[in-house]
Amino acid sequence: MSYKVFKYFIDETETGQIVDWVSGLDFKKTKPNHHLDEISQSLNGGSEVFDISQTELTNYITQFQSISDVIKTGVPDFVDTIRARISDRLSIPTDHSFLQAVDMYKGGHIQKHYDAAIDGYVNYKCNISVLAEPYDFCIGEDILSVQQGDLYCFEASLYKHWTPTAFNSRRVMLSFGFLLPYSVLGRDDNDVHVRLSKRIEKYFQR
Repeated sequence: MSYKVFKYFIDETETGQIVDWVSGLDFKKTKPNHHLDEISQSLNGGSEVFDISQTELTNYITQFQSISDVIKTGVPDFVDTIRARISDRLSIPTDHSFLQAVDMYKGGHIQKHYDAAIDGYVNYKCNISVLAEPYDFCIGEDILSVQQGDLYCFEASLYKHWTPTAFNSRRVMLSFGFLLPYSVLGRDDNDVHVRLSKRIEKYFQR
């Protein structure tokens, strides 16, 4: 499995800007989403999804990431600057990208799940721990030790991921999604994880 971790990816100024912005979001569940109902309840908080690229692919995939209406009015410049920095650091395209802003409180956790996908693409997530106590994050059989300010990137539609324990304090996270062609990540249609992703898409995204 391929995942990447960048320690202290954001500085204190960016941390403050993000926390202030997320604190002002209106987290309300406005539409049913049976794919996410159980997961969203375990968050003990709110989540808003922003379709940054507004392409046919991101318009489709964000419907499986959100429990409210997807926001298409863009993100603040400082957030978009961070997205560009992620793209530069990883040498990945931003053609089909979106953002999930998450604000969780004590007792919240992330249940085991795969992210939605589209045939031909991997749903690649780059998560920034903006405000949080140190925590473990599981990706398949691997466990990452995450600290505030860290960026961790992984193939979210190919590997089950979750937090093994509940949080003891507030957690703010930015989760940038990039829909990447298989070839960008060295995958193809014969890859065992790609085949599983296709089955998930076929049976659960219809």
